[in-house]
Amino acid sequence: MLIFRYLAKEVFVTLASLTTILLLIFMSNQFVRYLNRAASGQIPGMIIMKLMMLELPNLMGLLLPLGFYVALLIAYGRLYAESEMTVLQACGYGPSQLLRHSFVMAAVVSVLVGIIMIWASPVIATERAKLLRTTGIQTAIQMIVPGRFRALSEGKQIFYVESMNREHSKAQQVFLARQVVKDNHLQWDILLAERAFAETDPTTLENYIVLQQGSEYEGMPGKADFQVSEFDQYKARLPHPVIEIEKDIRTTDTASLLPFNNPDKRKAAELQWRLSVPIMVLTLTLVAVPLSRVNPRAGKYAKLLPAIVLYIVYANFIFVSRDWLIAGKVPLWFGMWWLHFAVAGIGLLLIWRNQVKLS
Repeated sequence: MLIFRYLAKEVFVTLASLTTILLLIFMSNQFVRYLNRAASGQIPGMIIMKLMMLELPNLMGLLLPLGFYVALLIAYGRLYAESEMTVLQACGYGPSQLLRHSFVMAAVVSVLVGIIMIWASPVIATERAKLLRTTGIQTAIQMIVPGRFRALSEGKQIFYVESMNREHSKAQQVFLARQVVKDNHLQWDILLAERAFAETDPTTLENYIVLQQGSEYEGMPGKADFQVSEFDQYKARLPHPVIEIEKDIRTTDTASLLPFNNPDKRKAAELQWRLSVPIMVLTLTLVAVPLSRVNPRAGKYAKLLPAIVLYIVYANFIFVSRDWLIAGKVPLWFGMWWLHFAVAGIGLLLIWRNQVKLS
């Protein structure tokens, strides 16, 4: 137990350091992508940090298998390079015990990754889609520049505001022209208001722009018979990007993806993908333990490069296998499982090779 605690400390400290570094790198990259989307008007800038927080668990689930794999290689590689593993073996601590203890640690990480991928991932994807959907009206409003006319809905609506507050949530002196068809005739509705702000209807959850203290002009261009009416408050729906949550397979809870032989290939592929990530932790452990054995003269990083290459090939083929499954190029029973068996076979081959060298 003392040896296990020592090994676990070495591995998990390294895992924490590696995962933190990888998270910072990938989160920075994702932050830049969200900034670009906000600059182009695809999302409002005010939700970037919320989106980043929602990305964090998913990234953790994807990076933990890589982090644990590299942590085993570095931690055990150091023990071999500094002859500590040789001392442990001289005390009766053999390769089989090392593999068994490594799988105990791998099981902990695999369960954590499984919780993220199987339960948390669809919940987070749903919340992310809802956030983007409910902030669509804010996106449209944030793209409006005071003092300039802005065309919406392919020119069918023209919006103009004289000034806006700092939060870009309230506007003063608003002009809204909408192209509508009434009695088979094309006409324009023109709205003028002193103030305007965004509002979500609590019943329908639809987003509206609320105009206050204004007038409405209805009629056909070129004719004088315009109808004029005044209002204290007027709600108008502005077009904005809407994400259909139910159409995104990532938002589907795992129970709804069952059975394994689901005739819907997209659901079958998504289910195998969610199960494949925690399985990766176990198969990579089977490879990392024998691969971490290095000659003290070669250094603890001697086999790190081929190990990383193997991981890259493994991870890429998982994505390829998912695409093959969706496209119907491979049967459901074959799916992504062949890849896990192949990597596990490589691990068993490396273990057998090390045993031959020791005998």
